Amino acid sequence: MPLPPPLFGSRSPRCVLLLAALAVQGMAAAAAPPPAEPPLLPEAAVRALAAELSGTAAKRTVQALTLFHRMRGSRGFHAAAQHIADQARAYGLAGVEVFAFPADGTIFYGTQRSRPAWDADFAELWEQRPAEPGGSAGWVDAARIASWETRPITLAEDSAAGEVAARLVDVGAGTAEVDYRGRDVRGQLVLAAAQPEAVAPLAVERFGAAGIVSYAQNQPTAWWGEDENLVRWGHLQTFPKTPTFAFMVAWKQARSWQRRLAAGEAVELRASVRAGRHAGSYEVVTAVIAGADPALRGEEIVLSCHLDHERPGANDNASGCATILEVARALDKLVRSGALAPPRRTLRFVWPAEVEGTLALLNARPELAARARAVVHMDMVGGEPAATGAVFHVTRSPKSLGSFVNDVGEAFARFVNAESDAYAATGKADYPLADPEGSKGALQAEVADFSPGSDHEVWSEGSWRVPAIYLNDWPDRAIHTAADSVANIDATKLLRAAFVGAASAYYLARLDGGQTPALWEVVRRHCLERTAAALARHARLSAPGVPTEPGDGARLLAFHFRSERRILDSIDGFAALPTGVRRDAAAFLADLERLARTAAGETASPTASGDPSPVYRRRPAPKGPLHGFGYSYLDDHLARLGLPAPALLARDGLWGDGSLYAYEALNLVDGRRSVRQVHDDLAAIYGPLPLAEVAAYLETLERIGILER
Repeated sequence: MPLPPPLFGSRSPRCVLLLAALAVQGMAAAAAPPPAEPPLLPEAAVRALAAELSGTAAKRTVQALTLFHRMRGSRGFHAAAQHIADQARAYGLAGVEVFAFPADGTIFYGTQRSRPAWDADFAELWEQRPAEPGGSAGWVDAARIASWETRPITLAEDSAAGEVAARLVDVGAGTAEVDYRGRDVRGQLVLAAAQPEAVAPLAVERFGAAGIVSYAQNQPTAWWGEDENLVRWGHLQTFPKTPTFAFMVAWKQARSWQRRLAAGEAVELRASVRAGRHAGSYEVVTAVIAGADPALRGEEIVLSCHLDHERPGANDNASGCATILEVARALDKLVRSGALAPPRRTLRFVWPAEVEGTLALLNARPELAARARAVVHMDMVGGEPAATGAVFHVTRSPKSLGSFVNDVGEAFARFVNAESDAYAATGKADYPLADPEGSKGALQAEVADFSPGSDHEVWSEGSWRVPAIYLNDWPDRAIHTAADSVANIDATKLLRAAFVGAASAYYLARLDGGQTPALWEVVRRHCLERTAAALARHARLSAPGVPTEPGDGARLLAFHFRSERRILDSIDGFAALPTGVRRDAAAFLADLERLARTAAGETASPTASGDPSPVYRRRPAPKGPLHGFGYSYLDDHLARLGLPAPALLARDGLWGDGSLYAYEALNLVDGRRSVRQVHDDLAAIYGPLPLAEVAAYLETLERIGILER
């Protein structure tokens, strides 16, 4: 059999040596024994945080929040918001407010069309049996299949009111015309494998079904379809052409019906729903710890989460909400007691509805967006790994937004990794961060490149460009199901997430010029690791079958080192580096770039002379990403103008998919980069792609009013 290709492709021995050296540097930073002193913060501050933060207290809040079905604008969300606000006031936090931004389906907050509030009063699904043998006397209720009162997850979000007694018709996935061939579903209930919002356009709008019963499985992970008793959270369109309702059932129930239907037996169901949308508001709870420096208190470090979700929604995202509250309580108490010096910048804590609530906040209160210097966002931070399969991630900001802020989060996460690993292995550590009611295993946090999926993508988007440290679990076998319960939450995991978030936010709020030399040393070590990763990507471009253009490798390295210089500059944007440190850092980056280019065989920098492509800038409004929750600004405006979906959205790159290409393409538009330069940077971030796809995408955004030349 042929020999496998070398690890880094057909590179020079010098390149391999450099890669190996940088990899060793990275492994040493990640796997070193516990340091004599914690990173960045004084040991007294770390000791105070470790002693005060409580995973048990956070878990109690998780338990309280799981009692509410927390849909945006609903009675359940309001109750959860009031609970957070009441607790924050009880802890003595300042500036506790509940902002209310109207939401009626017509008001826009930037790119987000406000979604009316949705509430349910009653919903039940019953299987029926003949009142008498033969069925001539009608049907009576025999077994209750679903109940809003006992399990609200069984009613799909945005269901409309309805009453029907009808036959069940199996339509497979229910999303293609072939699924309905030979099946008369008019006035009946359809049994479908897909999510209700994907089924409704054909089943209800086109073929006249009275409602939907879905057994959609959980999000794809290694545990896909493993638990046949899971009931997944379901959704219908917020702005449908034909309102309808949908019930969610377990796969086990669906298969039982399918066997009976296949045998020729009729399945009769009765559905009763009293629910619907109504004008409401996006509520956002906020509190602050005021900055003590008159020159800096107008700047804010934001700690964010999202409060909305189905019941129980323990890890997603009662865990993040509870942990943010615990961070607020602990920091406020430590500052008031004198155990911690007061922050120079203001610390702000926010609890919105996911994405749409953050979009409402940043558009309706632009002064808050202007004050934000960095965000620590928590979404799913408490999953016990054995129960959920969770891996804890410290996720970076987009590469278009190079910032030292992410190095801060990484430094504290690695500190917790080392301390918790030592504790798990030996029973001894200076900072085990093990809650009395939690586990004792190592955290094993992983540093990850940017991925979307929560409010951090709103903060870091090109409209606001606020760097974010995103703390999150993935995967989670129970996400969006009735099994996402407090039983899966680990108090130790909550404590450790709270420590990483609290230490990062407090450090950023205190940062001044005297601390920047030590900060640069942290950034420098991480820079070596990132350079190793960039060189490995460069080698990937020469692998067989990878379509590339001449100069792709050189442009990848050029982008990488521009990004590293932006990270260095971002320190100066917070607190000035001493002149000597700034000079040495610049020399370090210049030397590293020369060595990396030589090792990779890229001796010349790429040139862009004679670039004829246009330069775009973003219009002042609307602000926000092009895909929100329950509404896509892009899809809506494409439909209005009769334009096709841009090919870029379907791109499958070496290191990212079409949604990531599109997100970063818009971030890279800054009024200075040409279309060619946007393309080159995109190729460096996610892999080679045709220039024409980028040009067509940006031209489309110009046509729908997002960009201008």
